[in-house]
Amino acid sequence: MHHFIRLLRYLLAYWPLLLLAGACLLIGMPATLFHPLVWMFVVDDVLVAEEPRFIELVGDSRIWLLFAAVAVMFAVHMFGVLVNAVRTFVLGVVGQRFVRDLRSRVYRQVQLHALPFFHGHSTGDLMSRTVADIDALEQVALRGTDEVVSNFIQFIAVAAIIVWLQWVVGLITLIPLLAVAVIIYVFNRRVKSLYRRVRDRLGDLSGKLQENLSGILVIKAFAREDQEAARFDQHNNAYYRTSIRALIARAIYQPSIFSVGFLSNVSMIGLGGLFVLRGEFTVGGLMAYRGYWWQLFSPVHTLAQINEMLLRAVAAATRVFELLDEPLEIQDKPGAAVLDAAAGHIRFAGVDFAYDEREHTLTDISFEARPGQQVAIVGPSGAGKSTLLALTLRLYDPQAGTVSLDGHDVRDLTQRSLRERFAIVTQEPFLFNDTLRENIRYVKPEATDAEIREAARQANAHDFIAALPAGYDTHVGERGVKLSGGQKQRICIARAFLADPAILLLDEPTAAVEPESESIIQQAIQHVLAGRTALIVSHRLSMVRDADLIVVIEDGRITQRGRHEALMRERGWYQRMYTLQQGNGADNV
Repeated sequence: MHHFIRLLRYLLAYWPLLLLAGACLLIGMPATLFHPLVWMFVVDDVLVAEEPRFIELVGDSRIWLLFAAVAVMFAVHMFGVLVNAVRTFVLGVVGQRFVRDLRSRVYRQVQLHALPFFHGHSTGDLMSRTVADIDALEQVALRGTDEVVSNFIQFIAVAAIIVWLQWVVGLITLIPLLAVAVIIYVFNRRVKSLYRRVRDRLGDLSGKLQENLSGILVIKAFAREDQEAARFDQHNNAYYRTSIRALIARAIYQPSIFSVGFLSNVSMIGLGGLFVLRGEFTVGGLMAYRGYWWQLFSPVHTLAQINEMLLRAVAAATRVFELLDEPLEIQDKPGAAVLDAAAGHIRFAGVDFAYDEREHTLTDISFEARPGQQVAIVGPSGAGKSTLLALTLRLYDPQAGTVSLDGHDVRDLTQRSLRERFAIVTQEPFLFNDTLRENIRYVKPEATDAEIREAARQANAHDFIAALPAGYDTHVGERGVKLSGGQKQRICIARAFLADPAILLLDEPTAAVEPESESIIQQAIQHVLAGRTALIVSHRLSMVRDADLIVVIEDGRITQRGRHEALMRERGWYQRMYTLQQGNGADNV
């Protein structure tokens, strides 16, 4: 109920439209309840009565009185249809706006989380919560609320009418419907947690599907289709089994509601007929009762269905609100400073960091990169090199020590203004499923075509782009699948050049490209590096030999630092690896 009330608070943002829909409901409801009274009038006052009422208005013809009654009934019905059509449209608009705004809110909130959040949530599960679960919420928040209100009003109105027509029959007809409340209570207690498990299994299934589609190349390359199909089937079957348990509960619940509700129909016909035989009720009144029975039971049946939908939606709401309520791992401090420009002076002072509190990834890291300097970070795989770049961008916060930019602790700056001073080129180039032009312009939406072409030239990408049939308007496909690794990386370098950052972060920029592209990319990187502070992570030591400072990290600690020449004289890790790479004619180990 807490989540349902919370959803209603979200809906209050659309109160003008909801007010219009409520007015349509109140205006249209009497029109939908009118025609059984016309049936009673036709039977009792037109067909059966010796002297029909209102006969003087249409002459002495019962036929004209019948036509008049039918015409009124039709006119009132069409008025109700029109008003309800307006209400349905207005509620539809509210529903679409609700879904749009809540989905946007969830997406924006997810984007605010730091990297540990994404390490702990599968992409497929986040997609399931943002898409499928919010769709389920739209049904309950809007359709559910509307159905509850409209059916409750209809039930009260019809109950009042049937009691007014014949109070004994009316009250006895209502008694079986009270048993429905007991059934609903029992059902709620049994299946509330079950519906949550159904949503969780769906999230697991979505996560596995997304993972397999993303890794389809690896699956095919190792001929693991059968094994992955079997693993997918495990998740699919788990979702199926949980859904079947929910289906069994639903299969018992719905017939129980209908059976108990039908007792009111039996009571209505039996007692109503008895009162007609005793002369205490009219045939027209009994006919009106038959018209009102479904309008009496339908709200009960609908409310029972809505209750089930509420349970499913509450499970979805729980998953959505978990995303909205999960605290942010990294937040701007109150009054955090906005960094309008940066000289590019980066300093690590006594930094300790651990992904897992039991084991530090980095310990007592201290070094600095002065404005315009190129600092290389090298060392064995898993030593913590890429983590240093993440700390510089404040994608994580250290457990001890400080990371500063131009004398400001990065925790004292707004995340946005800090990251706007950087550009990064990663080992795995990422492109959006858009044109080459838009991928380059991603960091500067207002960039002109001339600026885009210049950035591409600086990245040694213009020539291959110009050779494509559509040139800069070529769509690259999902994750840039239509381009080679080297071409994708050059587009990423062009994007970094266009950003015109004060500081450039390079994380193994040539590790995943074909050999013939490596020298072209290294030339492009030199264009981008000119005049900028740079932190360069690389296994290829020949790429960093000209850096102003080389920092060697082993097991999370700095073991060496200096320029290439000095490190070659120390006979440490750097000298051994550089000699090995040069001796093997390879740049990677």
